[in-house]
Formats: sequence, structure tokens, C-alpha cells
Amino acid sequence: MKDSMKTVQILLSTYNGAAFVAEQLDSLLAQTYKPIHILIRDDGSHDQTREILKKYEQQYQMDVLVGSNIGVIPSFFTLLQQASDQVGYVALCDQDDYWHKEKIEKAVRKLNAIDAAVPAMYCSRVELVNEELVSLGMYPLHKRGPAFENALVQSMATGCTIVMNQAARRLLLQHLPDVRNVVMHDWWFYLVVSAFGTVVYDPESSMLYRQHAANTVGTGHTGVGRWIGRVRRYRKEKQYRFITKQNEEFMRLYGDQLDAKNKRILTRFLQSRRSLSGRIQYFLCPDTYRQSWMENMICRLGLLLNMV
Repeated sequence: MKDSMKTVQILLSTYNGAAFVAEQLDSLLAQTYKPIHILIRDDGSHDQTREILKKYEQQYQMDVLVGSNIGVIPSFFTLLQQASDQVGYVALCDQDDYWHKEKIEKAVRKLNAIDAAVPAMYCSRVELVNEELVSLGMYPLHKRGPAFENALVQSMATGCTIVMNQAARRLLLQHLPDVRNVVMHDWWFYLVVSAFGTVVYDPESSMLYRQHAANTVGTGHTGVGRWIGRVRRYRKEKQYRFITKQNEEFMRLYGDQLDAKNKRILTRFLQSRRSLSGRIQYFLCPDTYRQSWMENMICRLGLLLNMV
């Protein structure tokens, strides 16, 4: 791979993405940063996705791995393992979004300011758009910075915005988790890197995050409706019910490597889950935080009621 240590390798997992994947690939190929290499794993598509990928593979510098349907989380872990050891950075990509042409350039500029020996990860805010890429507004700004205390109960790293250095990739590959205990791959990446390295959050949007029937982020509700909507999400969605399982998995794999501060924070969180009195104490005085007051209160109630 020419100029390999300057190369950014983009990891894209596809599944029945024929409707939007060509437009996404065009946005990757239009990046101002060069060189890039695109590594794609198709997760068992049965529409026209593979035919589209084959055409692009024949014309451009990209490689396509054809696999069976194992699901998005294992698919991205497979891509992380298959990524080159020789490139400078690795970026994650979804099949149905559209990247601003300066996305990689901005990420590399910020990551270049960090010692290459330090595990480092970039993520950013996104602009929400409809299927025709018409703006629906900006995703809410994360006003508190990335930190391990946040990563234990919330991911502020939208996967398709993530760019990481090789030190972060090596750290993530040290211990591969049981994916049944992982909420989502991007949350796991944020959790691990925030514990041992540096996470950079860019408050400016780096891409258009497409909303459609299979991929929706709600932003329109206010007041009581917003509270009700978020409480319902906590009751129904896997990501909230699996927070404790994910943190237990992280302790099992990385607990011995944590510094004293992070070990104390994680241990207290896990011990609080074992009894009502522990949950009450944690509700009153938590170490962890989510980004907004509302999210914090709902999360604390969820912890108190043993819903996570």
C-alpha cells in the first residue's frame, strides 16, 4: 500500500444497502485527504449491494470481503481485525450516510496532534438528513467532554464518525469481547479508548446522518412528550438494558489494566447493582454522567429501578 503510514483505511460494513451505498461510496472517494483505502465487508446481503460493490471494486482502490450474515457488531469487529497494521489511521463507515469531503482531513489533523503511542479516537457531531439528504437539523451538541465516566453509561461516539490511530486499534484487539454483552461496537470502542487513551469530540458536523425507516434518531419532541419518549426508550431498547452487562464484560477483559481511579469508578458502579441499598446510594451520588440533565435523571432512575 503506497505511503502506507499516511493512509487512512475506511472500514465499511454493508447489508442490503443497495438504495444508498453508491452515494456513500462516492462521498468517500471525494475526500480531500489522500491516500485512503476502503475495506468493505458485506454481511450477507440479498439485494443488489454486492453487484454495486463489485463495480466499485473494479474501478477504485478498495477491497470487498463477502461474508455470511453475522450481524453489524461482529461484522465491524471482523473488519477491525482485517484492517492493515501498516496504515496510519482506521475510520468506521456506515452504508447509508454521506460524508463531508473534509471529514477525514479534519480527523487526521486532530489525531496528528496526539502522540502516536497513545490510543486516540476522533468522533464528531452529525447533521440529520432525510432519505434525499435534506437537512432535518443538527444532532444535539454534547456539551460535556468525552470521559470514562460518561462511556460507562452513554456513548457520545457515533460510529460512522470514528477515526482511530493504530494504538487504539491494537488496544481494542487485545481482548475481543463476547458480542452478546456489547451494546454496540462504537460504544465499546469509546468505552475502551476512553479508559486508556484520548477521545477527541468535534462539535462541528463531519457528515450527513441519513434517517429512514430502519435508522431513526428522534429530535422533535419537547417538554413532557420528550420525557415520555425517553423513558419508553429506556424500558424497551437493548442498549439501556445491556449497560451493566457491557460494563461487566469490560471489567472481565480490561479490569486488571485500569489505573486506580478508573478501577474505583467501575468497581463502585458494578457493586451498586447488587442491592437496593447500593442502587439508592448510587442514585444519590453517582460517579457516571450522561450529557444532559434529563438524560442523567432518567439514567439514574433506570439504575435505581434495576432497568440497565
